[in-house]
Amino acid sequence: MNILRIIGFLVALLLVVQAIRRYRRRSLRLPDTAIMLLLAAGLATLSIAPALIDPVLRVLGFPPGNARRVIGVLVVSGILTYILLFRSFAKTDRLEQTLGTYADRVAAREFIREYGHPQPPADRKKLAVVIPALNEETSLPGVMKDVATEVEGMEVEIVVVSDGSVDKTEQVAEEHGALVVRRDLRRGQGAAVRLGYHMALQRGADIVATVDADGQYDPLELPQLVRPILDGEADVAHGSRMLGEYAKPIFGRSQGVRVFAWLTTRMAGHRITDPASGFRAFSAEALRQLEFRENQFHASEVTVAAAKAGLRVKEVPCTFRERHSGNSKKPPLLRYGWGYARSLIRTWLG
Repeated sequence: MNILRIIGFLVALLLVVQAIRRYRRRSLRLPDTAIMLLLAAGLATLSIAPALIDPVLRVLGFPPGNARRVIGVLVVSGILTYILLFRSFAKTDRLEQTLGTYADRVAAREFIREYGHPQPPADRKKLAVVIPALNEETSLPGVMKDVATEVEGMEVEIVVVSDGSVDKTEQVAEEHGALVVRRDLRRGQGAAVRLGYHMALQRGADIVATVDADGQYDPLELPQLVRPILDGEADVAHGSRMLGEYAKPIFGRSQGVRVFAWLTTRMAGHRITDPASGFRAFSAEALRQLEFRENQFHASEVTVAAAKAGLRVKEVPCTFRERHSGNSKKPPLLRYGWGYARSLIRTWLG
């Protein structure tokens, strides 16, 4: 026991030295320095006079005694460890958000510098088709060739957002006539779509649509997607494979769509059959009213966020096919379901 107390005291001294040294180097902020010094003081106290902690342990239900004291200290230290871990996770999340925002700003600035933000002629509307892409050099050409140059009388502009692609996605997209947002940091499909929306509005789009880069949604169905917005029937439209054609549904995923459709219907206040659809369109006015926060599970927040904002949402039938080529970027089924549910509930409560 004496050896353990000596080791504890030496560790406390080491914590004090490290805290002071890192604070002087400005690599440790004052609150973190204070926490390290408090922990060092507590550890040093336990090492020199362990009986001093007995009143605290007695309140927590651990009577005095060496064995009980050890158990009590372990329990308290475990609680403190969890608190510090949660604090560390929160700081990591803030740092990730800061880096992600910086990467978006750099990509947006480069996009504007390269392409500018011209306004369309007053007598003609513009449709921007945003395609988020992560290493989709093989499937992207098949998707882009099916995007018409004009849809329902609107000029079409394709904006491909490269979400940290390391293959030839960006080169292929540019060769096929797309405007390319080059973001080197991978943040997720939701973050890529959000950045694409911003760039599309900067380019003066009247309607903004999204199509996946894997070819599972048919760009030839863009006219029926945007028509409710043009006709003044909706502010937000999205395709529903449940109302259209769902080719080779994966067991577990199709059942999950129905479960989340039931849940989203009750949250949104009107019937939704396919809340996970990536085939969507927004009027520019509606898009400016919405604030999207999800980096990965973007589809889950769109319908609920639109309903909370008082926007009119309408579903149209669409076709959902097998992807053109390559492998799916979606996480495993259970992880996808958990992430989707978490995002949906967070949007509803937020």
